[in-house]
Parts: sequence; structure tokens; C-alpha cells
Amino acid sequence: MAFKSGKDTLVYVGSTDFSSYLSNADVNKTADVAETTTFSDEAKTYIGGLTDGTISLAGFWDATADATLSGLMGSATTSNILIGYDGVDTGDYCNFAKVDATNYGISSPVGDVVAVSVDLQATGGVFSNGYILSNSAVTATGVVGSALDNSASSSAGAGAFVICTSVSGTSPTADIKIQHSADNVSYADLITFTQVTGATSEIKTVDSGTTINRYVRIYNTIGGSSTPTANVIVGFARNS
Repeated sequence: MAFKSGKDTLVYVGSTDFSSYLSNADVNKTADVAETTTFSDEAKTYIGGLTDGTISLAGFWDATADATLSGLMGSATTSNILIGYDGVDTGDYCNFAKVDATNYGISSPVGDVVAVSVDLQATGGVFSNGYILSNSAVTATGVVGSALDNSASSSAGAGAFVICTSVSGTSPTADIKIQHSADNVSYADLITFTQVTGATSEIKTVDSGTTINRYVRIYNTIGGSSTPTANVIVGFARNS
């Protein structure tokens, strides 16, 4: 058993690392249950229903951070959140979700630091037990990092994200895919992200019922000139 210190947590909002503004991150997952009790039963029975999730962030007020966090309220588009409890290095576990802000608060006590909090409603649920496939500077076309072995295939759906923090070079582009394989030899495309040309973030999903083979990996096609580079974090999570 390996416990983790909360001080190592990193939080990304979109393509920006907000960790230096925050001091707390809470993730809550829930599931509906529907009662199926009949006259012949001696005790109530239930079946599982839809899952849901919320994320709450708290920290300290800063004008730069405020412009982004307060802007999440009432936005016509969802935002992407990544939380890495042991950082976001290759191989680390993480949670991620598409979210809409439901509450943004500022507290200004006379004898203390001005604090902020934001409550976020996940749309499509929170992807937990995610895995950082790679956090690296991509400079060449080909396989990025090592394959992730799940020991068996699955069919309950999945989610994946890409965060590009920066690019460099002349007209850089990065076409990033997640591929899967039954034997770690022959791979097929599973998820194709929107072409990366600058700082951005995106979450994509795989529908339940789709077979996701045992192994997954990243494949990148890089374009541009003058040593085109995309600094990206890519993660993947299977639904259980």
C-alpha cells in the first residue's frame, strides 16, 4: 500500500495548470438506484442506474485565475478538468471530466487571505482510475511511450483526454490517436483527437458496447518545420 500526500496534487483547467492557485480538490461520484421490490420479497431489492459526478475546487483569489474560473459560470461550452493526485507524470493515476460550473464563490475575511471556491457538475460522469499514458514533448511521428496493458479486453466504454500546454516550431501540428491491440503487435485506431496546433484540451469517449482490446497506446503524426514540437499530456480510463 502506498499512501499519497495531497501536496503533490495537480489540477488542470483546460490547458492551464491551476495548481498554484488551489489548495483543495474534491471529487464525488454517485449512482442512481431503482427499486425492484415485489410482493414475494422479504427485503427491498434494487438495480443500478445512471452514474453522476461533481468536482469542487477551493483555493486563493488571484485576478488571473479569477478571469478563468469565474468565466466557467454560464459558459455555453463545457470545460475539461484533470486532477492528478500524484502529479501528472507518465504512469500516474488521475481523474478527469467534462464539467459545467454551478457555483463560484469569493470569501474575503478581514484577517485572512481572500479565498475562492468553484463547484463543477460533470457531464458524462467523472472518469476515475485514469492513467497518464504520456506527459512529454512530441517531436517525431510514431508511437509515443509504452503500451498500457489492461490484462483483458473490456466493453463498458472509456474516456481519454489530450492536453497541449504549448507548441513550438514553424506551423506545428500534432495528430494524436489512441490505438488498441489484442496482442501488442497489430494496432487499430480507437480514438482520434482534433489536430493540435496550439494550447488546447479535449476529452473524447468510447461508447459502452464497443470492444476495447487489452493494450492501448499513443500514436502521433507531427507536422510543420523548424523542429515542430507539441508538449502534451495524454490519458485514458476504462469504465468498470
